[in-house]
Amino acid sequence: MSESAKGPWGAEPEGVRCDFVDGKTAQRHLVYATWDDSGTQVELRQYDDGEEVRCWIWSLEDMRYVEGQRKLRWGQAPFGVYTHLQTPAARLYVRDTRLLQDLERRAPNLAQRPPVQGRGRLLGLIGGAVASVVLIVFVLIPLIADQLATILPVEGERALGDKTYEQVRTAFSQGYLPIRECLAEDGAAALQVMEDRLVAASDLTADAVTLSVLDFDMVNAFALPGGRIVVMRGLIDEAETPDEVAAVIAHEIGHVAHRDPTRHALRSVGTFGVLSLVLGDFAGGSVVLLGANQLVNAQYSQGAESAADAYAHDLLPRAGVSPAALAPLFERLKEAYGDSEGLAAHLSSHPQLGDRVTRARAAAEGYKAAKKAILTPDEWRNLRNICRF
Repeated sequence: MSESAKGPWGAEPEGVRCDFVDGKTAQRHLVYATWDDSGTQVELRQYDDGEEVRCWIWSLEDMRYVEGQRKLRWGQAPFGVYTHLQTPAARLYVRDTRLLQDLERRAPNLAQRPPVQGRGRLLGLIGGAVASVVLIVFVLIPLIADQLATILPVEGERALGDKTYEQVRTAFSQGYLPIRECLAEDGAAALQVMEDRLVAASDLTADAVTLSVLDFDMVNAFALPGGRIVVMRGLIDEAETPDEVAAVIAHEIGHVAHRDPTRHALRSVGTFGVLSLVLGDFAGGSVVLLGANQLVNAQYSQGAESAADAYAHDLLPRAGVSPAALAPLFERLKEAYGDSEGLAAHLSSHPQLGDRVTRARAAAEGYKAAKKAILTPDEWRNLRNICRF
């Protein structure tokens, strides 16, 4: 369809010729701009064969410059590109100098930025995205991790534990070399005696647990996937009796029996993967170290912690150790550090440290001292010197 007047010889319609895009399509229309009687609106009329076919009415108050196109020029002359708040995708292209000047004078808000459109929808999308991430991280990933932990082959779980163990050594290194393993021969032999007594009293196979000591002064012990249990030198230094060390290890054996470390590791990997997709890849090395730190300071659920405590309470008497052996160590740590540092933080997260002390003492009621201590005095001395070589 022609957008001119009646042929090349027809009379020119009233108004100033402009180009116009209505925002619904990219097609440009020839329109003629005129003022309404009140002078507060501009009327944009489109003609076909001399007949008006459409008219757009723009209030001057709602007209705006198109962002970034305020000072355009058409050759040597100024050139204006405008939009309208009611139809923000529309564009009015004006080359006529007189009309440009009139618009500058009459339209009061040309230079103001148009208000953000669809803010509610945008906020809804953001809220939905955040809710989706929360659902994935706190619901779907734990469910998937729980399922995978029960079907992961032993070889795969041990490989994950070995890899994580090396990451832990690197994460807590004090220089370029990983934390040193404590392997003094007599100390390692004493540690093996304790491990054999505890594992034999458990429902695990003889090769289910791998016990290691790292030369680090943190008062802590933790379990890793695949049956690895790590004891920091600081825990042995802090303990006053071998039974106190054995009680902590028994608690970690409970986590191994319930495969809590594997479940926690799978959750951490899944969480980091989702967050890296959402936030961008934040340096792989940092993720590895952060993951190792998460496992070292694992905060299991109240149910998992209570189950590990109960497991230790049943295990220790069969190994010749009172379930109350944890109480003195907990009490000393609580007095020295409160409830938020060292082993107290690791073992007191769920439930509170005082409650665990009470339950440990309650579990020891009626316990009769074993005829054979878990370690002899010489073996205990050797264990305390396991890092001195």
